Amino acid sequence: MSPPADRDCRPAAAIFRTALFNPTERFIQDQAAALTRWRPLLVGLERKGEVLAALRKGMLLPGGTAERLLFSARGRGGSIEARLRAAGPKLIHAHFGTDGRKVLPLARAPGLPLLTHLRGYDVTLSRAALIGSGRPTWIRYALGRRRLMREGALFLAVSDALRDKAIALGYPAERTLTHYNGVDLDRFHPGEGPREPGLVLHVGRLVEKKGTAVLIEAMAGLVDARLVVIGEGPLRGALERRAGPSVQFLGALPPDEVASWMRRASVLAAPSLTARDGDAEGLPHVVVETAASGLPVVGTLHSGIPEAVTDGGTGFLVPEGDAAALADRIGALLGSEELRQTMGAAARRLAEERFDRACLTARLEEIYDEVSKK
Repeated sequence: MSPPADRDCRPAAAIFRTALFNPTERFIQDQAAALTRWRPLLVGLERKGEVLAALRKGMLLPGGTAERLLFSARGRGGSIEARLRAAGPKLIHAHFGTDGRKVLPLARAPGLPLLTHLRGYDVTLSRAALIGSGRPTWIRYALGRRRLMREGALFLAVSDALRDKAIALGYPAERTLTHYNGVDLDRFHPGEGPREPGLVLHVGRLVEKKGTAVLIEAMAGLVDARLVVIGEGPLRGALERRAGPSVQFLGALPPDEVASWMRRASVLAAPSLTARDGDAEGLPHVVVETAASGLPVVGTLHSGIPEAVTDGGTGFLVPEGDAAALADRIGALLGSEELRQTMGAAARRLAEERFDRACLTARLEEIYDEVSKK
């Protein structure tokens, strides 16, 4: 007998994130929604933000506060575990090492392989910093990371640089792969209209590692240039007080509006740096989106940024925290339309060759195939 016409017979991958989803984690949803041969099944402990319509069907959340607290403490149990087993996923794909550690008991009970995506702070923050954060999930990760390293089926790092750091930390080299975040080349693309002269764009959560304070300092020395900052975060108030009249803060914006600004701007600045507590990037997704938009980037020699920006080819790279060098390179790009066009075209080619979401999704599904058969 044939299955019902509306039944999805693809193998299911349980996509786990404690909060479905933090506003800055759209890339996790986009990756899940791009699956074709596998069916994404969202599993989380709270619905925190907007979830893409394509992912809402079958979404698993706790039945109430008591169940959520129980699961947070044990990593399994309650109706959420029973419903997950009934759904019959072939694997669990957790995002960030903290959530990988949290969901490990849920994966181990029925013998499901666990893939954990490593994205930045989960590798770069020290054990002391994780414990000192006071966050229960981070503390459990710090204390139980070695178990995750032993028992996790596979680890995916978002850049070669982060993979190297993960292996140095103790993640097994033979089970730790680089898998970039892909970009939608149709949403993020060069515009047909003229770009706005002097417009510098900066996109990201307003926290120390994004280097926004250094960028504001650099912009103070650039005449006839203005900076548009897209993003929210705990440092917004302090940054606004430091900024001059040529700096505009827009807050968080939907992806389509961010893409529109990328088609307007002349340069994007990504001056990421290692924060005082060790927090660092894996590979800022905005840099990949910018490349797809045909926009040159002035970034830093930080973590995976050089994997998405070729110095002198698709943009410029400067040392972390160097406001003078940052201003110099931004000024060089703003002063030459020909250079911006040449670098922008090269950036688009790089995005097509290395960061095409369709190609990277196909590879992710191949990884799912391999892991689920072991």
